[in-house]
Amino acid sequence: MTGTRALARLQADFAGAVTGGDEAAALAHLAGDPALARRRLAIYREAIDANRRGALRSAYPVVARLVGEAFFDEAARQLAASEPPASADLNRYGDGFPAFLSTYPHAQAMPWLADVARLEWAWHEALFAAEAPVIDFAALAAVTAGEQPGLRFSLQPSARLVRSAWPVLAIWEANQPDRDGTPDRDDGADDVLVWREHGRVRMALLAPQDAAFVEAIGLGIPLEEAAGSGGWDIAPMLGRLAAHGLLAGFAVPSSGA
Repeated sequence: MTGTRALARLQADFAGAVTGGDEAAALAHLAGDPALARRRLAIYREAIDANRRGALRSAYPVVARLVGEAFFDEAARQLAASEPPASADLNRYGDGFPAFLSTYPHAQAMPWLADVARLEWAWHEALFAAEAPVIDFAALAAVTAGEQPGLRFSLQPSARLVRSAWPVLAIWEANQPDRDGTPDRDDGADDVLVWREHGRVRMALLAPQDAAFVEAIGLGIPLEEAAGSGGWDIAPMLGRLAAHGLLAGFAVPSSGA
């Protein structure tokens, strides 16, 4: 085996051992007392586990406050065992935590917890999302009346919509650092629009019809279809989206559409 291949094998075995794999292969490379080698590997393993828990706690501070330190750390450990990070960037780690909580046996007494986690991950994603230019209003004004029903809008990359059967926004707000954890209301459902504006993540509670409209245009559904058949005026919602810079662009239907 060449020196390069031997080094690659050593690195792979060591990485596997410290991320929870079989440590026997790594120990085979290490001279000296095996017990001492195991303790040294454990130091690396604990450092990696601590980094993962820290990243998850940073993304989900409200969930951590709601469940307590011991609960959160054990949930984080089990998540890492079942879904190791797919990227070296720990800012991307934790997207599977809401789904994990939805089936986690110890969270079943808190059926709203997974949706609170969904809201927190939406906030986290909005913070790190890319920037995009706002819509060209001059070009939009030039769209003819006949073309308008087929318009397809695109939202800013930071835009997220969380639709829940629980009052997740009230729970989130109640568990900010300056609050005592008591929600202002205990009824739901909440449809929450999350986005970044001027470098700050913002959230707004939407009426169900507005939420359905935002969800539809976010999926690229043509304007007339997104508006539905209820005969309601979509102009106020479009105006709100535009005022907050949430509309990134649009596409005019082709003549053959």
